Amino acid sequence: MTENEWMSREAVCFLLFVSSTYQINLAIGDFHRVFQTKRPCIFRSQASITELGWSELFTDEPRLDLEQQILYTHDQQKMLLSITKVNEKEYEFVLGFTNLTRSSKELLVRGQHHPPLTQHELVWHSDKMKQILYIIEQVTHVDSTVLLLGESGVGKSAIAKAIHQMSLRKDKPFLTVNCGALPENLIESELFGYESGSFTGGKKGGQAGLFESAHTGTLFLDEIAELPYNAQSKLLEVLQENTFRRVGGIKKVEVDVRVIAATNKVLPTMIKQNRFREDLFYRLNVVPLEIPPLRERKEDIPLLLRYFLNKFNLKYKKGKRLSEETVQRFTQHLWPGNIRELENLVERIVVTDQAEEVTFADATSPAPQSPDAPELVIKGIMPLKQAKRQLERELVTRAYSQFGSTYKAAKVLEVDQSTIVKKLKDYNLVQETEE
Repeated sequence: MTENEWMSREAVCFLLFVSSTYQINLAIGDFHRVFQTKRPCIFRSQASITELGWSELFTDEPRLDLEQQILYTHDQQKMLLSITKVNEKEYEFVLGFTNLTRSSKELLVRGQHHPPLTQHELVWHSDKMKQILYIIEQVTHVDSTVLLLGESGVGKSAIAKAIHQMSLRKDKPFLTVNCGALPENLIESELFGYESGSFTGGKKGGQAGLFESAHTGTLFLDEIAELPYNAQSKLLEVLQENTFRRVGGIKKVEVDVRVIAATNKVLPTMIKQNRFREDLFYRLNVVPLEIPPLRERKEDIPLLLRYFLNKFNLKYKKGKRLSEETVQRFTQHLWPGNIRELENLVERIVVTDQAEEVTFADATSPAPQSPDAPELVIKGIMPLKQAKRQLERELVTRAYSQFGSTYKAAKVLEVDQSTIVKKLKDYNLVQETEE
């Protein structure tokens, strides 16, 4: 680290070294520069952190049992407080304060080489996401079912993972299933397992389903609205009784699983259309969280740009930067595909752009066509079977890419859902798309 880099970091970071009796043994950093205040320093030597006048500096008291949390000073500086247990002879804990308000501005100016400060892969700055994170923190120590709502690509999967990682179940299994990607005739056996001899092709001795595999942990049911109506009643039983029967089984299986569900559909409308059970909706809708689209939280866009730029720079061993104009123009973009669209664009920029500093014109130029992209090209006469295979692959992959669900793709193409699933597996696209 160069001297200039250290001076820049020193301006946004402040460290407290605390003994096992919670007394401050050492403070490192410029208090007034980091906290952007003229108030007297509250972190006095040998003072107990449990008796400090936190309210003199922050709008809320910190929780000393959390590893990471966000605090706001009276001057509206956004601070990340990290508490690390180190078990050294002179001190037991290190409390680190990072001024996010100041560091985000500096990092954008300096080329976005440093990773943003995140909490369990969540990147935020807006008040709307702050409210979401506040509710998440309130439900971390309980097992209430959470229903994540919002448009496609807003980050529901990342939020589900964050809820699990911040909960008491964080060291237990976290399993994800896309309800729209499971064939309708196999969905019950995937979720609840099956006994030996239940159907042709099943494993000898049967197999545990996702609920059993997620026992004591968390099961994330993505695209819950795509769950077939007849399977919804069995899910309702698990949520109510914490028991179920395997397919072909008689004995009830007890499980302890926290369920998080997500959808981009309006479930009350589907209830009126008799496509979703009303009783299941109320059982899932214990803690509903509406995740706002990116166009309604533009303050998050610069941080997300920097986060994904750093991610793909590291992945592809590049050193790309975004010009200030590019960041500003992208901040005003509507992003109909939300975070997923932004992430894909940043990856394309890192992989395909030649310049180290990418301008807005470079970033928005049409992407070169991949030689592997599905395309139907007929030159002269070709075997009919070959032409049929090419057209079939293009239609299936295009429909799945557009609608993001095997159920919807099958409906549009007027075939069985199992046909779409099988063909996507043949094309090696199902696992890649769901990750």
